[in-house]
Amino acid sequence: MTTVVINEKTKEGELLLEFLRTQDYVTITEKTPSPSLIRSMNEAKTGKVIRVKNVHDLLSKLKE
Repeated sequence: MTTVVINEKTKEGELLLEFLRTQDYVTITEKTPSPSLIRSMNEAKTGKVIRVKNVHDLLSKLKE
């Protein structure tokens, strides 16, 4: 199996995907992140993260 990454945000990538979808011998699978990963990414974007200065600080925060 071969994996090809296509940037579908470009016009060329869009056209290539459109062409590939018409081919019977090509299977396109789109991976979606798990719900827990989506939740974690949203927390990171909104700033709901633990900030630490070093590994020792991180370990002490995790033990709390």
